[in-house]
Amino acid sequence: MYTAHFAAGLAIKSRAPAAPAWALITAAFLPDFFWIAFALAGIEPTSPPQAFFDDWSHSALMILVWSSLFAAIFWKRGWEVMLPIWAAGLSHLLLDFLIHPARLALYPHSTIHLGWNLWTFGQRKFWLGANIYWWIELSFIVPFTLVYIYGARKLGFATNLIAASCVALAALHLMALL
Repeated sequence: MYTAHFAAGLAIKSRAPAAPAWALITAAFLPDFFWIAFALAGIEPTSPPQAFFDDWSHSALMILVWSSLFAAIFWKRGWEVMLPIWAAGLSHLLLDFLIHPARLALYPHSTIHLGWNLWTFGQRKFWLGANIYWWIELSFIVPFTLVYIYGARKLGFATNLIAASCVALAALHLMALL
């Protein structure tokens, strides 16, 4: 749900103008950044013979830890910045709970896994050539974008900034069709 993570960061930005947009979007993607680093380091293998494993980057506990540590970097800027950044990090857990290649572990190497695991279901083709996953993600992008537009307009963000953000979201999501 890459575009949905981006959209969640923007939606939070429209409610927390003091928080830097780059920090909110980074926080929303933080588990994926760790996953890439851990995969490259061999800590979280992505294919056989070890099979898929992402407990260090994507378990519920570690997302909470990564989000808290990243938000703590902004402690000098106050709670009005830290809390939205922390919430953006936790939004990753909420979105991945629905669709993720594997159910999310409660903590690294836990036997308890959470989530709906709609990934396999979502891979089937659906309307207009897109798979079901694409449409499910769109069902999150649209409301997040509307929250962003409403909040950003209310806060007086420049119209061209709002439009550019929406075009970027649409382009990112359309690229998933390729």
